[in-house]
Amino acid sequence: MATPLIRAVLLIRDGGFASAVAGPAEILRLAGVAPRVLAGRPTRPRFRVTIASPDGGLVACVGGLTAQAEAALADLGVPDLVLVGSSGISGKAIAVGPADAGVSGWLRAAYDGGAVIAAVCSGVFQLGRAGLLDGRRATTHWAYADDLRRLVPAADVRPARMVIDDDRIVTAGGVNAASDLALHLVERFCGREEARDLANALVLDLPRAAQSEYAGWLGPSGHGDDAVMRVQRAIAARPEAVAGVEALAASVGLSPRSLARRFRAATGETVIECIQRLRVARARELLESERLPVEAVSRRVGYEDVAFFRRLFRKYTGLTPSGHRQRFGLPDGGRPSAAGD
Repeated sequence: MATPLIRAVLLIRDGGFASAVAGPAEILRLAGVAPRVLAGRPTRPRFRVTIASPDGGLVACVGGLTAQAEAALADLGVPDLVLVGSSGISGKAIAVGPADAGVSGWLRAAYDGGAVIAAVCSGVFQLGRAGLLDGRRATTHWAYADDLRRLVPAADVRPARMVIDDDRIVTAGGVNAASDLALHLVERFCGREEARDLANALVLDLPRAAQSEYAGWLGPSGHGDDAVMRVQRAIAARPEAVAGVEALAASVGLSPRSLARRFRAATGETVIECIQRLRVARARELLESERLPVEAVSRRVGYEDVAFFRRLFRKYTGLTPSGHRQRFGLPDGGRPSAAGD
């Protein structure tokens, strides 16, 4: 018996990026197809994709492109998967639009009906307005993180992550994370092997863990807590030299407990998470630009325990240090061999 197709609805809206929907649509439609065509095997499509808009009409996208939706949301039943595309790059991208109430109601009904709800970049705000992010971890474009925290105070916003899967709510960072999101959804619905084969066929990397390379140190700056801001700047200046939470707290006249509470409230992460993330970011720079052994990189960013450094690096990037170097580092040629991971 043939496996039923996974029903996916991709929502595109005026002012949004066509690529945030067209890219995932291609990836989903090619699951079970592209790898098999290249291998000379019969195809086995996995998804039935419908591109929808609030009213089913023509959509004006960023860059002067237009797209014709295949259906209006109101005409569709509950699918297995919904993906909300980006809604643009200006302040309007995260503002309430005239169709938002209807879209929010449809998304809530789809979620209540068992659908997985995904969104990329500024499209994540639509999930917030639908009440689907309360009490959940979520990501969005790093520049919109503070705005999302203000919109949904009950959400745990983590802009350093490229894709976050929290039960049946899946969010992704900047618009170019759409391919990461689509491959993640292929893996979620079809398994790791299917996603890996598709990524290889399309010459794509499997989903990245972080978008920190696009946002510098990614410290939220609109929180208004001067003490926290000074600590953020101190960590960002030399993360490898940070002595610990106690020393940071003393430098701004707070107790460690007060700093921990205020830092989490202001930034959405703990002081230790901030230090670790920035040390890993520095390690990535070293692995990409220098030919140091992994042990030397570990010490350079503040970790004498190389095994711990390797585990931490993988947690934040999805790769081992050596794997990251192989993918993003300098070409071989006289580089000392890094210790295995």
